[in-house]
Amino acid sequence: MCEANSMNGPDETSEREKGERAFLRLLADEIRADLGPHGFGDDMAPLELQAGGLMWSTDMLMDGIDFESEKHAWREIGHKAMAVSLSDCAASAAAPIAAVCAVALNNKLTMADALELYRGMRDCGEAAGCPITGGDTNSWDSPTVVSVTVAAKPDEGRAPVSRAGARPGDRVFLTGAVGGSILGRHLRPEPRIQTALMINRRLKAHAMIDISDGLVIDLWHICEASAVGAVVDANLLDGVVHPDARLLAKKTGRSHTQHALYDGEDFELIVATSPETDMEAARRLGLLPLGEITAQQQLLLRERDGRTRELEIAGWEHFRD
Repeated sequence: MCEANSMNGPDETSEREKGERAFLRLLADEIRADLGPHGFGDDMAPLELQAGGLMWSTDMLMDGIDFESEKHAWREIGHKAMAVSLSDCAASAAAPIAAVCAVALNNKLTMADALELYRGMRDCGEAAGCPITGGDTNSWDSPTVVSVTVAAKPDEGRAPVSRAGARPGDRVFLTGAVGGSILGRHLRPEPRIQTALMINRRLKAHAMIDISDGLVIDLWHICEASAVGAVVDANLLDGVVHPDARLLAKKTGRSHTQHALYDGEDFELIVATSPETDMEAARRLGLLPLGEITAQQQLLLRERDGRTRELEIAGWEHFRD
């Protein structure tokens, strides 16, 4: 992006490139904070304080995009709003300690609706040891928007995990099966916080990310941040397909593996660990093998006959049009 900016002004570049990733590349040139190994664009940002390091993450959910208030219960919506930020904590192997919530409520919401939204956030947060400690409430005539910001701390004596540490030869795992979340799981994410902490303690993860936008595009985020590539093994891919992906495939006509690769909102973790990882220890943690990290920066699928083909890098992306 810097090379492009040396030839074109930022306005001209932004007119040529669209999409969330292109916008984030432009923003990276504007952000001046020194975040160390957790550079701009990672799941959480660290802030060094005298009492120790804190990490911060924020997520915004919008009615009509991330949930549908005419179909979904407000308590479920609140659960999701909190859980997606807690999932970022998991991706960094950090334990959440407090949350603040800002909402812009549609004026047609009743007091009971607003309380149910809050209760969903509260219950999800408290289950993870992350109480709501403050926030802001506004109302307007437009669809409801919910934003949750979470503060977290990494394990004492252990560095948090970023996207940028994957190395050629690393093994790639998932913390659970993926695909078909739109059948209901997208509203009930289970942030893998404790699993992530145990992975970092026992396996010393090199890189992690949670699957919000889709397995392929989120794995590619690790590859971009780490300047590496990855190979997904077709034989292993079958083992990470969620039953919901198979159910959805019957309705859509797409294959269950396509749903596993591209659906998103699974909020499982992609984990890159050393080639010497103890596979039995990984199995005890519930990790599912998927493939390996490569030196060449591309994303490939290794077919059952051993041949490879390039995977389309696609998934959910804001600001595309």
